[in-house]
Amino acid sequence: MATAGIVSANEIKVAGALWCPYNCAVEKDPERKGFMIDMVEAIVSRQGYQFNYTEYPWRRALIATRALDQDLLAGTLKTDAPDFVFGKQAFGLSRSCFVTRADSNWQYTRVGDLKNQRIAVNKDQTFGDPVDSYLRDPRRRSYVFLGSGSDYLNAQMQAVGRAQVDVTLEDEYVVRDWFKRNGKESEYRFAGCINSGLVFVSASPRHPKAKAMVEMLDRGVVELRQSGELAKILAKYGIADWHQP
Repeated sequence: MATAGIVSANEIKVAGALWCPYNCAVEKDPERKGFMIDMVEAIVSRQGYQFNYTEYPWRRALIATRALDQDLLAGTLKTDAPDFVFGKQAFGLSRSCFVTRADSNWQYTRVGDLKNQRIAVNKDQTFGDPVDSYLRDPRRRSYVFLGSGSDYLNAQMQAVGRAQVDVTLEDEYVVRDWFKRNGKESEYRFAGCINSGLVFVSASPRHPKAKAMVEMLDRGVVELRQSGELAKILAKYGIADWHQP
């Protein structure tokens, strides 16, 4: 069995997938790691731990954390890993939205609107029911394209832009960040959003320090918010605080 980093060394190892602006490509731009990664690094550093972040495709990040090769998993919704250990303080609020080409007049209001739409989604993501059940129904395999990997977003957005598919579904902040980096906002439009979900940094239930780590993160988020440091981190990415006092 792998040895958990927090037990064997003065280090906390964090796994995550490319999901900018939550978790960004650290190697490409060390000054723009993502607001969630900035938050975790600030918290663990204040507690005297060395921060070590590794980017994986999402499914591998989940597997590595579950196997204790990593201590924490950044960017977890409770539907992603219901058995994981979660704290009380969220690290973001995700709202998934449908995106089409600018010349489309299709709009999502209910799951029935998805009928006959060619949809591109990341197979490793969850969106909540009834959308999840619809997308994963094998009878709709010819209409739903389930991609994955670190570059899934580019592939999905380009497929929509080329009319290879009609619509994609992704976090609103992630899509807006993609627009900003690629200068293509005028070519697409948002076509309705579904449920919002709080995003956490979680730990495997097998980790001997899981509860202690998420409690440390809870205290850290509160301290970042009270000190004003959280507001500075979020402003860097153009993100509003999700906390409702």
